[in-house]
Amino acid sequence: MAGRSGLAFCIDESLGRTVAEALRLLRAPGSPAIKDLREWGYSGARDDVWLAQLPRDGVHVMVTRDSRILRASVRRDIWRAAGLTLFVLEARWSDIKLFAQARALVWWWPRIVAQAEAGPPGGAWEVKLPPADGGELRRMFPDPGAEGSD
Repeated sequence: MAGRSGLAFCIDESLGRTVAEALRLLRAPGSPAIKDLREWGYSGARDDVWLAQLPRDGVHVMVTRDSRILRASVRRDIWRAAGLTLFVLEARWSDIKLFAQARALVWWWPRIVAQAEAGPPGGAWEVKLPPADGGELRRMFPDPGAEGSD
């Protein structure tokens, strides 16, 4: 499958604005755009609002620390309909300090970008802490559009 280029990434408020800024500073020229949820105009918005609206605004990928984001079937339905690719940091990320989160996310970033570019829109991937299985991302749902994949 051909890769998707020109992706735009959003960093959820759960990670803070400084993480988005750090990733922007470290990215190579020509790398995907990175903004936080506030910069996209959704500061304080409910999850169901930005899940539906971000793809309409040209955002392709969301990175969030909210490990419960897809537990509610209503949010899963909105996410699937929108086609937004999610990278969900497992719950243990909340147990470490912001600097350690940023460091771990920088380690994962090339893999996150590569997966987002290679995969079809709408996948959901869990990002482990510490990096497990040699840095493999775990797909949260076998097929984002399949019935009964929950």
